Amino acid sequence: MPIPAANIPTDKFAKAKPRLRQTRVLIVSDHPTESRDVASNLRRLELDVQLALFDGKTLSAIPKQAPDAVLCHLTDYAERGSHLAKVIRSHFCSRALPIIGAMSRPSPDASNEFDSTLFAPMHASQIANRVNAMIRLGVMENEITRRLETLAESFDEHPQIGDMTPDRRFRVLFIGKASPAFMVIINALQDKGVDVVAAFTSFSAFDYLHGDPFDAVVMNALEQTEPAFSISEAMRRNSKLFHTPTLFLIDKDVFQDHDAAYDRGARDIITVDAEPEEISGRILELANYHRVHEQLKSDIFALTSDSTRDRSGSAFSQAFMTAHLPRLLDDAKAANLPLALIGLTLTPVSTDPVEPKTIAAAYAQIASLIGNLVRMQDVVCRWDDETFVLAFYDTDQSQAERILTRIKALIDCSAYENSAGSTSALTFTAQSSILEISTDIRSAEVHLSDLIADLRENGSSA
Repeated sequence: MPIPAANIPTDKFAKAKPRLRQTRVLIVSDHPTESRDVASNLRRLELDVQLALFDGKTLSAIPKQAPDAVLCHLTDYAERGSHLAKVIRSHFCSRALPIIGAMSRPSPDASNEFDSTLFAPMHASQIANRVNAMIRLGVMENEITRRLETLAESFDEHPQIGDMTPDRRFRVLFIGKASPAFMVIINALQDKGVDVVAAFTSFSAFDYLHGDPFDAVVMNALEQTEPAFSISEAMRRNSKLFHTPTLFLIDKDVFQDHDAAYDRGARDIITVDAEPEEISGRILELANYHRVHEQLKSDIFALTSDSTRDRSGSAFSQAFMTAHLPRLLDDAKAANLPLALIGLTLTPVSTDPVEPKTIAAAYAQIASLIGNLVRMQDVVCRWDDETFVLAFYDTDQSQAERILTRIKALIDCSAYENSAGSTSALTFTAQSSILEISTDIRSAEVHLSDLIADLRENGSSA
């Protein structure tokens, strides 16, 4: 009988935080000391970390309840990674979850059973970022599946979503001096059919970055960290470029700024003396992840239609929420995860008379603002003219309160153009209510009814 997984000790001087439902990651490690920094970086991403031990033959302390992701961090038994991933997948067969391999050395079948793989040299922040990224992909894929089922069953709609393996070739941008090592990598990628663009200055680099999209950006940091650091940092501040992976090519005998590189957004650091095949493989691994992530974003945006949106087209309709929430509830109960509903009723405020069309336009803008503030997999519904209902999968009361605080702050600081001739701006106040659903067996219809009733009778003011 499996025993509960032991927690990896937290940092000695870590401050206590309010207890929130956290995404759980299980680290399967054959060397707990080597995994300590990885665990610390996962916790900095607000992930709950557990540990199971692998001695090359036996897997111990593996929990019964499935985590949100599994990281196989293997130092001594990297060649056993594929078999280990198969055992873990079988153990948690009741739930699909990403299994990521982070191994000290590659083996012929290392990638067969993993959803994503990393090989040394690798930084603890790099591993944590990859785990977090794979969790996000899984959440998006699950919501796409749910929405397709809702559209088919309740609206008789069968939208075609994108091909996950499009014909478009990978595009990689290289930034920096055209050193011989750089050219070897470029040639290796071109041999794999990758479109490679070279930018020898930061000025030309940004011209390219603001043009057609790239699947990855590789920067020459062999002699110095600039302009690689500045460009990577600037990309993280740009919403269009934020998710484009950046990789640094370094000389391991000279480069000492690994922590600073990852703090500035590096997704991988590659040593120049590695085999060209390994280097190109690491670049394409991140390029493929980015391509899939962009495709899933496109798919989620495509899963809407006139019949599932409110009249303004800025949020889902009451009909869609009523049809979709039972599916969210069923999946949450099966995975033993919470689900939170937030209700909002908005009231216009102005010292001057306001035309109905002006208020209607402001409501539509607020719906769009809320939609941009929450995650793509969250459901924002316009319940009626002035009321919104939001559904958050895998979210508890505490997390929902934090989300609501951000939404209310947005509403409080927003002002809208009033009717012609008015001297004051149009603003809104909000009444709100939160309902966390965990193991309750009541129907989605009852939960929605309770939320709306509580919102109208006991809702708290913004």
